[in-house]
Amino acid sequence: MKEIFPGYYKKSEAEIKNIWDSCIICFDANVLLNLYRYSERTRTILLDLIGKFDERIWLPHQSALEYNKNRYEVIIDQEKAYKDFISRIEKIKSDLQSNSKPPFLSDDLHKSLNKVFEKVDSEVNSSIKSYQSFLKDDPVYESISRLFKDKISGQYDQKQLKEIFSQGEVRFENKIPPGYEDAKDKKGVEKFGDLIIWNQIIDKAKKEKRNIIFITDERKGDWWWKLKDGRKTGPRQELTEEIYNIAKVEFHMYSSERFLSYGQQYLSENINKEAVEEIKEMKRSDMEKIIRLKRLRENQAKHLSKNYLDENDVNQKTFHNKQKFLRYKWLRLMDQISKTESLKEEAQNDPNQKLEYIQGLEGHLLNLREEQSRIEEEIENNMFYFNEKKKKWFLRLNNEEKDDGADNE
Repeated sequence: MKEIFPGYYKKSEAEIKNIWDSCIICFDANVLLNLYRYSERTRTILLDLIGKFDERIWLPHQSALEYNKNRYEVIIDQEKAYKDFISRIEKIKSDLQSNSKPPFLSDDLHKSLNKVFEKVDSEVNSSIKSYQSFLKDDPVYESISRLFKDKISGQYDQKQLKEIFSQGEVRFENKIPPGYEDAKDKKGVEKFGDLIIWNQIIDKAKKEKRNIIFITDERKGDWWWKLKDGRKTGPRQELTEEIYNIAKVEFHMYSSERFLSYGQQYLSENINKEAVEEIKEMKRSDMEKIIRLKRLRENQAKHLSKNYLDENDVNQKTFHNKQKFLRYKWLRLMDQISKTESLKEEAQNDPNQKLEYIQGLEGHLLNLREEQSRIEEEIENNMFYFNEKKKKWFLRLNNEEKDDGADNE
């Protein structure tokens, strides 16, 4: 069965290890760009891991192009984010201190508070200067250049690109991955970026006859096979089948944090939990920003029509109840993770503890973190689907308002 429908078959741990044993590891541009958003420690750990697979790593030309086109923008965005943070801190300082010590603070606490603010200012300003220096002397760029020296695919000529664009129109119309979701947000030929990367990956697989692992921080459903509950079970079935039919190789995908954990595990190294958690936290923060922005838009849209709010009240209650349930599950899961980590730490410090017990705790932690990612994705997907419905409601409303205006004229 799995030979006929390879895309619908979830690979076993042994099969995944076989892929790692004989694979080419290629990277999406967003993985490289996100390096600018991590702490220096996490960035170094991830770059070091990539370097340990030196003989296997490879970069599609389109990934390299998108990295070079966007890296300065990402650096500036990070600089701005730190400056915004400084502004918020200054506002807090101003509110707390005004022109003199607040009467409800002791002298010692007031001095301690000022020292904390000074340390925060110093550390954040140091980060701002680092990002400013990146515009002239970029150590991330230098590291990536060294790692991928002579490991970037050739550029497609105009004839090859036109063929891909032509195929892309047909694929996107029929929702054939990857890239069709970019058609909503990107203009012109930019929407075909993912499809170009995919073609370059297939070309590499055909030439080398080696399995492919693709590292991407893309979340869209035109790359990932997502179940209804939001859980990701691997790459889209169509991608797995297409590359197998053309190049006769296996295909697998990881996000940055899973590449870090699985990669270190494959090399028999200790998984750097702090770095993995930092990457996850950055993505959670991004998700929260998206949710806040969507909430702002929802609040603005609420003023369009009280009737529509009444009409869709049941839908909103269903959505909010589901979000509350998911957040409750997430909080309980985080508590389980914390307790399991404590048990593991105690076991590691106990010289009489059996290795099998520690390994069992590590496996349990891995499952819990996968469940954490699944719930977080489900929260995001729930928000996405609800807002898609909202768009349809308000589009209908706007059309009705236009019709009313035409009637009044």
